[in-house]
Parts: sequence; structure tokens; C-alpha cells
Amino acid sequence: MNRKRHVLFLALGLLHCLLAGPTLAVIGDAAGGSEVRLPVTPPAQPQAVRQIRVDTPPTQVPPPPSITTGVEIPTPSRTEPPVFAESLLLGHNGVRVAQGPGMAASGPEVRMGVSPPGAADSLAPPPPPVFSMQTELGPDQWKLSADRIEGQHGSEYVQAVGNAVLVKGLNTLKADFMRYYQASRWVVLKGNVRVAWEGDILEAEEAEFDLGNMLGWLKRGKVFVGKPHIYFQSETIRKYGASSYRFQNAKVTGCDGDTPAWAITAEEGDINIDGRTKLWHTRFNVKDNPVAYLPFLSLPGGARRQSGFLVPEISYSDKRGVGVNQPYYQVIDDERDLTFFENAMSRRGLMQGVEYRHAENADTKGDWRIDYLNDRKTAGDTSQEDVYLQSDGLTRPNSNRWWLRSKFNGFIKDPDWQVKLDLDMVSDQNYLREFGRNSSGYDASRKAFLREFGRDIDVADSLTRTSTAYISRSWDRFGVVGKVGWTQNLAYMNSNNPASANPTTQTLPEAHFFAFKDAIPGTPLEWEAAGRFDYFWRQYGTRGFRTDLHPTVSLPLALGPVTLVPSAGLRTTSYGVGGYTNEPAGTTTNKSPTRTFPELGFSAFTEMSRVFALGGGPLQAKTENVGKSEWGAVRHSVSPRLEFAYAPAPQSQNRLPSFDSVDRLQRKNVITYSLTNVLDRKRTSVVAAPNGNATIPVAATDYLDFFRLRLEQSFDRDEAARGDLVGAYARRPYSDIMAEASVTPQKYVTLTSKTFYSPYLGRPTEHEHMLTLRKEKLGEVRFGYDYLYPLDEYKRKRTKDIQALRLGLDVDLTDKLAFTSDYRLDIAGNTDLEKTAGLVWTDQCYNVQLLFSRKPSDQTIELRFNLLDFGKP
Repeated sequence: MNRKRHVLFLALGLLHCLLAGPTLAVIGDAAGGSEVRLPVTPPAQPQAVRQIRVDTPPTQVPPPPSITTGVEIPTPSRTEPPVFAESLLLGHNGVRVAQGPGMAASGPEVRMGVSPPGAADSLAPPPPPVFSMQTELGPDQWKLSADRIEGQHGSEYVQAVGNAVLVKGLNTLKADFMRYYQASRWVVLKGNVRVAWEGDILEAEEAEFDLGNMLGWLKRGKVFVGKPHIYFQSETIRKYGASSYRFQNAKVTGCDGDTPAWAITAEEGDINIDGRTKLWHTRFNVKDNPVAYLPFLSLPGGARRQSGFLVPEISYSDKRGVGVNQPYYQVIDDERDLTFFENAMSRRGLMQGVEYRHAENADTKGDWRIDYLNDRKTAGDTSQEDVYLQSDGLTRPNSNRWWLRSKFNGFIKDPDWQVKLDLDMVSDQNYLREFGRNSSGYDASRKAFLREFGRDIDVADSLTRTSTAYISRSWDRFGVVGKVGWTQNLAYMNSNNPASANPTTQTLPEAHFFAFKDAIPGTPLEWEAAGRFDYFWRQYGTRGFRTDLHPTVSLPLALGPVTLVPSAGLRTTSYGVGGYTNEPAGTTTNKSPTRTFPELGFSAFTEMSRVFALGGGPLQAKTENVGKSEWGAVRHSVSPRLEFAYAPAPQSQNRLPSFDSVDRLQRKNVITYSLTNVLDRKRTSVVAAPNGNATIPVAATDYLDFFRLRLEQSFDRDEAARGDLVGAYARRPYSDIMAEASVTPQKYVTLTSKTFYSPYLGRPTEHEHMLTLRKEKLGEVRFGYDYLYPLDEYKRKRTKDIQALRLGLDVDLTDKLAFTSDYRLDIAGNTDLEKTAGLVWTDQCYNVQLLFSRKPSDQTIELRFNLLDFGKP
């Protein structure tokens, strides 16, 4: 009964991905979902010939056997290999072919007059000839060993009986009986045949091969193709190229073992060098029980990216209903691909999406995505919105909904002129809050952009979406950056507010100029500078340009163990406006106002350290220590730092036009002091390093900052002398004490923590903590806590108490079954932000995930299935 339940459970999961289409393209896997495409890989630079990188694990081949009785067989000079007809190799209709091994299908003999074997008894060994057992025949040679080796008179062929092994490099052929024809390089193997050839493992009762190109056939054979990790077995198998086979009445699987968890049987099949497997008249089996039939099935390999249907996502949501998201992956060429998404939702309609990725070279890559939905649900009034969407006071009367986003890195003519593009535009303020979980949603897009480009996008519930384009160039001493930015204000879309009253500032364009810190010739001084030009445009409000220049001069001084760097700078800003619109009272009427003020400061720092030796000495590079590691020493460094910054920002700047934060710089008169402690460990590990055909123990050393603690506080001199509103707000010149810690010992524990403690309130005012504990084969525990305490001070006001708790627990229940969960709670509001829980069953060749998610806005159940390792390199 348990077996039947197991079979039924696997069958339901496996069947849903087969019904997605006649072709499955499982080409890789994503960390947190079912999208399984290999990344687009740019060609290597700067070679003229395009190359595509495919990272594959090193081929594991059994080492050559110890040869006690052997003979070396030379590889003759290369001649054109004979061509063998498939019908002759396979012996169709059970008729033994007239031609023997080493003969062409249509042409003269190629074994120089040696008669091919006929009946089975012709393979009986001839009388022992005089034969040299050890002969030096050159560097390019096969080596043959067996219990008994015999050669025909004239040495036209050699045959081996008993534990016969033929070896050349890492390629090995084994059998009970072996006959090798030297002229044609043809080998006949019988009994317990096992061949290891360039990562493939072949087993059969009988086999014949041309050793020049390893073409041949197997009878009642089983083959493991290493690169796509595919097993197949068949009565007759023909090997017609490198990792290329044709077979009949075969079983194909990606699972190990005699009774695989899943397998596909086929009347005919073909697998090529790229790993693409084509099968005709197939049956899908779970534990050798057939559960589905398809007339044709094409499965991917791992050598190259291949087009086909990806595994679909199946889900159920209170708001969206039953959902099936079916992606189709189309390879354009080695540098470009497309993915189409058809996301059917029973309550909302059909969302269609497309993603285009490209990587022309090492400096150019892009990811462009767009989704569209003609939504069945609209909200022309806030009362028609879901409760969690009503807080912004905006409506959503539109049914045409879309999201366009992209990231792009490239250059113009010269790779030194770097170009970056971030595009993010959406149809309405609720789209990203409603559709965020599937493989084309907000969460997946954000993770992909961070992973591939290192740049984020605006949060999902933001009322603005920002798009920018950059161009930059750096020289040894100077650099320039150009930027065009557009901010989409969703509060002025879909008739919520009149577009003509939109005050959002657009930067069209913005240019930055930098002079990197450098010595002033003939002086001990150093200088650096930054300049900026902006033109600001608004639909409603003041428009104009602004230039901002900021040069700085510094003087590094070495005072014993202390380094002192005083500095002085100048900040000058000028404007040009055509007229003032929508500005506060008191704004100047001058169309060319300016602002200039000096900046002063210094920094002083030093470092003290000591190394503490651990143990009796470094780990020795000995064979018995391979795989071991130990800490040899710990370095403790202490770095005190003192800084002073003075910037007398003039009060008159309040009369300037206001475009962004540069127009209202805060006055500074602050002393900051900090102390940083770092623990750095030195570790010695003994590893097995290759040395020819063997390995030798080698000691390797690495370093890691596994602990860091920084304490910092500031003293505001202006606050200490403040006379304004002293009766209402007492002077508090000392800032909160910040304690920032990180613990990363590489295993078991990861901690990042930041706490702000008020010396006046006697309590913490802010927390940011994240702790992760993990143990292999046991699981992982995650703890996160964010906290903001309400404040009412002269310089700080925070009215809301924010406490957010995150808990996560992953438990390996068995070696195959795992439980995963996440919980986010708003403690102050006593509200659950999100609950997720799931079960993950991971076998050697498949993975099933059942996930449940609950938010105040929605409940979702998802089923994900993946054929692990099938088609992976």
C-alpha cells in the first residue's frame, strides 16, 4: 500500500510537467523557483573567434588497472577510417552480415588481407605464436593487458583472454575477451564489456569499435552519458559520434539505480553530442509503472542551451484563483534568448510576458522584460479595492495593466565608455503588490537584476518608479558621468490626479565631473574636486539648471604612529531659471541666484595589532592530513579614528529654488570618534593536488576577517550651543552610540547587527539584526529584528513605533524530506505580514515542492516540480 501511494504521488507531480507540451527544456535551475534556464554566456574576449563557456564538472574515469602482463599496441599513422552502414553494424532482421569488423560496408577489405572472423568458433585462440610481451613502440600507443595475450602469426591482430584491459590515457576498454586488428584499429569485445570513453560509461554483453573515432555498436547494452547525466539501456545501441547514440526499445532516465524513480521507455531514440534526446512512442514510468504516453518527446541536454517548454508553475490564490504559468524558452543563438510566459489566472485573465536576454561580449549584456494583463477586475472607487490597497487613497479604474523593466550594461565604441540603463515603468500603483510571486513577477525580477547586474529597483509599494541611463568614462586622474533620469509618479496616473499638476522633478540631463585625489606638484598637498551640472524639468513647477562645484585640498601628515589629514574645501552653486512656479513663500525672484561657502575638517587615525599563535605549529602537508584544516594564528587589530567636519551652510539657501537635496545642505559642526576591532584568522588546509597521474598533499593558507566590531558616536557643537526652543527641547549634542558587529566564521554562524543607543533616553532607539545558524544535514534557523523607537527631539522626530520580526526555520526531516518556513510579524501593529511554509522532497533525480503563503492580502498554494540533474552539465 505504501508503495502504491508513493507511486501515485510521484505520478501526479511528474504528469503535470509532461502535459505542458511535447518538449521539456530543463536546462539549469534557479535558487528559489522553477525557472531553469542556463545564463546567456558572452564569448571570450578579445579573441576573434567566438567561444561559449560551458562549465562542466571534471570527468570521473576509473584509473587504469595495474598491468602485470601486458603489451603496448601502437597507433599507426592516421588513414581515412572506413564507413560502416548502420544496417550492417546492427545486423537487421537477425541476418549476420558478410562483412566482418575492420571492413567497409561497400569496398575492399581494409585489414590488408586478414580474414575477418566468421562464426563464433572462429574466435577460438590460435596456437600461441612467438610474441614479444614488452615492446617500446612510440609515445602514441594503446596498452593491452590480460591473463593471456596471443598474437596471430605476422602480428596482424592481437587477442587477449581473461580480464582484458585496453588503455590509452583516461580511456579504458575492459572485457573477458578482446581482439584488436592493428591495420584497421578495430576491436571486438565479448563478455562483461565495460568502456569508459571521454566521460561516457558503456556496459554490454558484446561490442565492437573503431578505436580511431570510437564508432561502433553494443548488444544488450547500458550507457551513461556523463555531460547531460543520462542513462539509457537497449538491446541494440549504435555509437555514431562523440557522445552520440541511436537505440531501439530503450529505457532512458536521469536517475541512478536499477529501479529509477522515473524513466521513459521508447521504441526508438537518439541522443546527440549536445545531450538533446529525441524519443518516439514513449511511455513515462514511475517506479517502472507506466503513467503517461506521448508519441514524441524531446529532452534537453546540458552541453548547450536548448529551446523548449520549461516546467510550468501551478498555484492557487484567493485573489487570482487557479493559476498555471507556462514558460517557453527560445534560444536565438549562443548570445541571445527569449522566454515567453503564458500565465492563466481563473479570476483575473491571461497575463502574457516576454523576457529577452543577450550577452554579446564580456562588457555587454542586457535583460529586458515586459508583462501585460487585460484584468477582469477593476476598481473605479476606493471601496472596490482590497483593504490592503486602500491606504494610498488612489483608485485603479484601468483594466490594461503592464510592467516594463530592464537592466543593461554596455559601451559606446570603446569599452572604456561604459553605458548602464535601468528601466522601470508600470501601469498603476497596485500592479506590483498584486503580482509578485511567480517566475515573471516582482520578486524574481528583483533577484535576477541584483544577481546579474548588482543594481536594485524601487520597492514594490513605492508610488514612484525610477528609470535612468548612464554613460561614464574614467582616466588616471579624471572621470565623467552623464545621466538622464525619469521618475514616474503613479499618483498622477489613471485619473487619480491631473497630470498637468504633476510636480515630479525630471533630470534631463545630469553631468558629473571628477578629479581624483592627486598630489599638487612641488608641494606636500593633495587635491580633488567634483563638479555637477543638472537641468531640471517639471510638468508643474520651476524649471531650470544648476551647476555645483566642490574642490578640496588636503595635507597628509605622519605624526609617529598617527596619520593626520587636515582638509579645506569650497562649495559654490549657481542657478539659472526662467521663472518660479509652485515655490514656497520667501523664494528669491532672482533668476540667477548663487550660493558659496567653505568647508573645513580633518581626520586622524592609527592602527595597532598583535598576532596570537595557536597550536604547536602549522599543519604538515602529509597524506594522513589530507582534508584536515586548522587555525594557525589570529590577528587582532584596533583602529581608533577621529574626524571633524565643518560646513557653515548659509541660512540664505532657503531662498533658492528646490529641485533635490543638494539645494538644502545641512550645516555641519560635528566631531566623530570611532573604534574598530577586527579579528583575522590564518588557516592552513591540506589538500590533494594533482601531480601527473597521481596526487600529492599540499598545504594551502587562507585568511578571513571573521569578526568585526565598530563603535561610533558624534558630538554636535552647534547643538551644544543652541539657543532656539531650549525650553521645549533640551540640548542633546551627543548622538546615539552606534554598535555595528559582523560575525562570519564561514561555517555555522552568520551575524550582522547594528544598534543605536541613546545616552539621554537610556535605551536603544534602533535595531537592525540578522542571525543565521546552519548545520549540515540538520537545517537552518534565521532570526531578524528591525526596530525604530518614536522620537521627539529638536533634530529628530519619529512618531511611529516600528517593530518587525522575521523568523525562519528549515529542517531536514530525513535525507530527502525537508520542511521550510518563514514568518514576518509587525509586533507594534500586532499584524502578521507574511507566513510561508512548505515541504520539499528532493531525490537524486527529481524535486517536488509544496508551498503555502499567507499575507493580509492573499493566500497562495503552489506546486513545483523539477527533474534534477537531467540535462545538466
